[in-house]
Amino acid sequence: MNLAGIGLIGISGFGSIHLRSISLLEGKKVNLKAIAEVNYEKNKDIINKLSLNGVKYYKDYRQMLNEMKDLDFVVISTPIHFHAQMAIDAIKQGFNVLLEKPPAVTIQDIDAIIEAKRNYNKICAVDFQNTSGKAFRKLIEYINSGKLGKIKTIIGVGCWKRDDSYYQRNNWAGKLVVNNNYVLDGSINNPLAHLLNNELIIAESSEKGGGEPKEVISELYHGHKIEGEDTACVKIVTTKGIEVYYYSTLCNKREELPYIIVEAEKANVYWNYDNKFRIKYFDGNEEVYDGGKEDLFVKIYENMIEHLFKGKELYCPVEITRNFVLASNGAFESSKEIFDIPDEFIEVNIEDGKKFTYIKNIREIIEYASENKKLFSEMNVNWGRKTEKVNMKNYEKFDLFKK
Repeated sequence: MNLAGIGLIGISGFGSIHLRSISLLEGKKVNLKAIAEVNYEKNKDIINKLSLNGVKYYKDYRQMLNEMKDLDFVVISTPIHFHAQMAIDAIKQGFNVLLEKPPAVTIQDIDAIIEAKRNYNKICAVDFQNTSGKAFRKLIEYINSGKLGKIKTIIGVGCWKRDDSYYQRNNWAGKLVVNNNYVLDGSINNPLAHLLNNELIIAESSEKGGGEPKEVISELYHGHKIEGEDTACVKIVTTKGIEVYYYSTLCNKREELPYIIVEAEKANVYWNYDNKFRIKYFDGNEEVYDGGKEDLFVKIYENMIEHLFKGKELYCPVEITRNFVLASNGAFESSKEIFDIPDEFIEVNIEDGKKFTYIKNIREIIEYASENKKLFSEMNVNWGRKTEKVNMKNYEKFDLFKK
């Protein structure tokens, strides 16, 4: 039995999710051999426990890369602004990489990762776990086969809530730039990044270049008192003419199930985060698929292992996420700034001792916008701000916000 030897960089924060996933596969499909974590005091209990089980601990990930040469792949689960450099360092040291999302903040960084991967002939997958569900994989099969016909429009909607402590959990949450490094933390690049990435993978699966942004226009807002955005509407036109709409907020009064609607030549599709889709064909037929309950984090690991050992298709290679980074950069280029939602349209509630910030009627606003394919400024929204469309052809460098 082949066990994949793993080194994990970053065990706190989201790294704890990776530790959980690895523990479920330990001795069956993986062998955690090493961890790297800069903050020993904060994590000493788990570090000491892992060390007793034979896992080697490093404070500096570079030392781990220098010494642990028998790892099948390295997992990187660190703050967003460290992803690109750590991935490149690992690849150049001869390692395959499973990289936490977003893979990079800027187009220049994602291109540098892709270039390193190609030059050193290594594998780099991205932990966009929502690409691994059975329903999404089945939908991609249908699109690849042409069963739905040409895709015309894709609409993604995500309405979640976050309390103030979410933006106080570390020094980069809700920031645009930290220590002169881009973070662009917000609904697009962090909690609802999966939504936009899946939209663009759907578009790219329909035809080569189908998911590559050609033009982007967006409006980025914040209800919370943060630098970054927590509410967005984005329209992307791809090189193949597919229109991709993305609507998100972290200022909704409840957590709702994110979903994607695909309007195609032969049918309309509704897919959601509950691992289900429904297809309504224009000939009157209907098809429903339920992927059931799955641990999508574990499935990403299993896919990485099966790709390494059996040559199975990789669900989310770093190359396919370039469209996501390009779209994200285009959204910030178009909006130019993050617009404040005026206080008169904000509601602040204390729930179970936590402070939540809501944008009044945001769910109804997003529902209308998504159904009518409009930006907020194109509607009767008092706080909507018009922006300019940007051309993403030959776009090579993101350079906003830094002083």
